[in-house]
Amino acid sequence: MSAKVLKTAKSPELPRNQMSDKLLAQFCEMGQKADEALKGGRTKEALLAYQGIIKKVEDSGELDSYLLAKVTLGALRAHTKLANFKEAIDIWNAHMDESLWGIGIYALENAQTRIEDLVVYDMLCAFLHTMIDGSRDQSAKAVNLYMSRVCEYAEETGERALMVQALANWKAHLKEIYQGSIPQPVAAELIHFERAFGETVKPRQIDFPLPSAWERPSSFRETSTVVSKKSLTSRGKKR
Repeated sequence: MSAKVLKTAKSPELPRNQMSDKLLAQFCEMGQKADEALKGGRTKEALLAYQGIIKKVEDSGELDSYLLAKVTLGALRAHTKLANFKEAIDIWNAHMDESLWGIGIYALENAQTRIEDLVVYDMLCAFLHTMIDGSRDQSAKAVNLYMSRVCEYAEETGERALMVQALANWKAHLKEIYQGSIPQPVAAELIHFERAFGETVKPRQIDFPLPSAWERPSSFRETSTVVSKKSLTSRGKKR
């Protein structure tokens, strides 16, 4: 997959202090309203709200990885719904020493939010892998990794609607990568999950489930520390 490009200019100074519970609650209320706008089809309004939260977090000088995971997920989903694929990929590839979006991606990839949000993130990652340059087989391998995780979760929880959407997305992604006929070995995992599901899933528009409510678990304080940016100067290629 495409490697990230390190900037030669000096990175902006980012907040480093742990966020207060009061400020976190205020931002979570703003984020919940943004999610509701996205759910209601007011996607541009939602995107502006997510971007506004990031700016306010930067101005506050305080950080919380749960909050940044949530707002980054919302922005990724909004950009994707608006077909702003370059902007979505820029956020997805952001370094945590360059921007708050990068810290949000790091937080998502280190499970700093609820499992429902991680399912949405996996589905977005699978979609974005169809949008970037690279080997078709490597793109398909990444799609299969993300979507098999989503389908495993749907099996375990019995969420049939999620399974239907995941299988439909999966088929669409592989068809997009191979521009038509999917090689049988590549489709093997997809076929396995669809057979286990017991029905043939018909084509439908690519979509993503709703994220969880903006309510950080009460035990999350001990596990949501953002590591020093100095410990991670490069995250290399997407897997």
